[in-house]
Order: sequence, then structure tokens, then C-alpha cells
Amino acid sequence: MIMSSLKNSVQLLGRLGRDAQVKVSQNGVQYCHISFVTNLTYLDKDKNEVSTVQWHSLSIWGSLTRVLEKKGQKGSLWIVQGKLVNNTYIDRNGMEQRKTEVRVDRLLFLSSPNETNLPITESMAASAKS
Repeated sequence: MIMSSLKNSVQLLGRLGRDAQVKVSQNGVQYCHISFVTNLTYLDKDKNEVSTVQWHSLSIWGSLTRVLEKKGQKGSLWIVQGKLVNNTYIDRNGMEQRKTEVRVDRLLFLSSPNETNLPITESMAASAKS
């Protein structure tokens, strides 16, 4: 049972890339597409600290958008959980494009952008599951 629920599961700890802008679809459902940035820091073979940045696209729908309207500031710290979704579309030049996004089904607000010294622990990440 546990393994079947992990087939397409993503959890990320990171910051919003811009202020959240919640919109309403033609069907009347609230949604937000937003960029999300994660950082990975590690030591290389010479014991030098190396930091890498990854940008992700999030797709958030329905009642989950309510908390974004209140706390979704650029730079705010969140834990998101969802699944990877691959989309194909035709761009303005008529070319087929592919985009992978995280379709968020759970999110947890951790801190606003001005709370820079908040310690991040494994227990915080685990609390996103409950």
C-alpha cells in the first residue's frame, strides 16, 4: 500500500519565486501557477561548499489557494507535496513544447520572507506529512 502511494510523489522545501497571484478558471475554480526555488548545499571532494539552485513550476488548485492569498509572498518558505505532471502545448510560434510541473495536493507555510533565521529540521519536513 505504501509503495503504491509513492509511485509519483514529490516533496519540496523551498521558497516562492514571486508573489502568488490566485486566478479563477472558466469553471469557477481558483488556481495559482507559481515558480518555486529549492537549494542544495553539499561539500565537494575538496571540502568546498557548493550550492545549487533548482527552479520548479507549481500548479495549485481549489481550496489550497486560500492560504496562498494570505501568505504567498515572494521568498516565503514552504513545504509542498504533490505529483509530477507533464504537459504538452503549442507555443506562439506553433512549436510543440513540454513542461513538467508539480501538481500540489498539500502545502505547509513555514515562514515569511523576512524571517531569515528560521532553522529547518527534518522534523519540520516530516510535519508536512501529517
